[in-house]
This record gives sequence, C-alpha cells and structure tokens, in this order.
Amino acid sequence: MVNIRQSDIAKQLNISRVTVSKALRDHPDISRSMKKKIVETAAKMGYVPNLIARQLNSRRTFTIGIVVPDLENSFFSYIVDSMIDYATGHNYYVILTVSREKESIEKQNLENLIGMRVDGLLVCLSQETTDREVFTKVGKMNIPLVFFDRAFKNMKFSRVVFDDKPGAVNSLNQIILEGYTKIANFSGYLKTNIGKERLEGFIETLTKNKIPIRKEWIIEGGFELNDGYESFKKLISSGNLPEVVFTVNDRVALGAYKAAKESGLRIPEDIGIFGYGFNEITDFFDPQLTVINQDPRKMGVEACKLLINEIEKKIKSGRNKIFIEEEFLWRKSVRSKVKGK
Repeated sequence: MVNIRQSDIAKQLNISRVTVSKALRDHPDISRSMKKKIVETAAKMGYVPNLIARQLNSRRTFTIGIVVPDLENSFFSYIVDSMIDYATGHNYYVILTVSREKESIEKQNLENLIGMRVDGLLVCLSQETTDREVFTKVGKMNIPLVFFDRAFKNMKFSRVVFDDKPGAVNSLNQIILEGYTKIANFSGYLKTNIGKERLEGFIETLTKNKIPIRKEWIIEGGFELNDGYESFKKLISSGNLPEVVFTVNDRVALGAYKAAKESGLRIPEDIGIFGYGFNEITDFFDPQLTVINQDPRKMGVEACKLLINEIEKKIKSGRNKIFIEEEFLWRKSVRSKVKGK
C-alpha cells in the first residue's frame, strides 16, 4: 500500500505543501472552498495523517487522559460521554481508564497515562484514595490536571465540583419545613470531599434547626447499591427507624429502596428516602426519588473545557475552581405533610 504524503496531495492539485498542511489543520489562512477541495482530494487519495510527525512538530500529543472510578455507574458514564464529545470537537483524542474504586489501580492508570505523554489529565478520585504521591509527581512534571466530582482540595490543581454543602442545607431545610425531625444519613466515605461536605451540610442544618443528631443514624459506607442496602439493614436492626433517610447518592438510595421493600416497608408511607442524584436516572425509581439534582453532562463539559484551556495556556494552570449548582426536586419518595402541596 502506497503511503500518501501531503506533498503528493500538493502535486495533484498544483499547490504548495504548506497550503495542504494548513487546510488539513483547518487554518483560517485557507479559504473554505480550498479547504473543501483539499480535504476531498486527500480522502480520495487515501491520505492518513501522520500523528507522530504532528506531535514532534508541536511537542504535544493532542491526547487527554481520563481516570474515572466506575463506568457501571451511569453518572460517570454521562460525564465521560460529554468529555469525549467536547474533546473530539476541539481536536483532542481521549484515553479512558477506570480505577474500579481502587487506589492502586488509579495510581497505575496515572503512571501509564504519564508514560503515554498525555497533554493533560481529568481525574475523579477513587473512594479509597488518600496517597498524593503520584499527584505530586504530576505537578512536578507540569502536566495540567483537573479534578472532577471527587478532589483533593489542598493541591495546586484545578477542580470542577458540585456545590454540595449548600445543596444539602437547602434540601434539608425544605424537608424540615415539612415537619420532619427524625432524619438519618447514609454518608458514603468521609475521606472523600463529597462524603465529607454532604455530611457537614447535614449536621449543620440539623444543629441550626435544634434537631437532635443521633450517631446511630449516621452510617458511613461507600457509594454503591450494596452500601445503601447494607446501611438500611443496619438501620432496621437498630430497632429505631427515622422518618426519612438522606443518601449520599442515587445508587445508595436505590440499595436502600431494595432493603426497605424486602423488610415490608412502604416508601414513602412508612419511611421517606431522598438524596443526591441525576433526575434522568431517578425518574425511573419506583416511587420517583426526591433528589438533589446534579447534571453530570455539565460537569463533564466544564472540566474538559477548563483542562483544554490550561493545556493551551489560555488560562494559568492550577487552582481554578468551578462550582456547579444543584437543584432540589421534590418527588414521590418523601411524603409531603403540608396540605395543598
């Protein structure tokens, strides 16, 4: 098979190789009609871009490495999907890795991506991660990195996160206004920023409203279905049920749904459940989950946009923060006590 070069396309059209190169890079110096002609000719001749040459010329690989905890969780799938769309639209390739919520796998993924000379990294920490060594290495190598959803706060990296604590305060205040005072919390792992901040919002709101905080009703676990299931079983075994359970995410809520139904408890008649999640998913819960709605697509776009701006030095790398607001949606999983609502 003949390897078609840019010079072959230039000869075919009787133009300079520089013109061909600029047209194939969508450079503004070349007219739209000429670009179209060159691109069509390149396709007919079977031209394949030499990515290695492009990388050597620019000293960049035009690749972005993504480290995500889990793809079985649709929340992360939506985030990654929007990242890929945004990156592709801005002429970057994506290398996707999954940590399986394991710190050791996350570290290996990062080492591999560094070895591949990616231009930047998009990272959501695993629920186990506490060691910062590999991230310190990334910083020393001046590789732009943006944390999304789960992040280390005190590092010189940018982050895109949900405004979790205010989201918890706002939703709980509305729950309390309905007359609920017996509220439990399935908090996730407190070593993560999302577990910590969501619990802080819970404790702060109950304290300000002079509602007793029962330690046995704050159950730390993970972020998966089984964590919600086991936490609810633990709650039942205590023999003292709350009126409402506040969950760290919708997967934990779904696990709680399963345990409640197995125990013969009706939602919301016997116990209410609400928590963080994404309304496109929680609409399919039976009953619909009352949710602090988070938009994963917006998070994915904002994180990828921020990283590319840092890679291309349009903004200074590190310590940029984007907080995405959340919306409380009262659905059917918590019964309204106020008449007419």
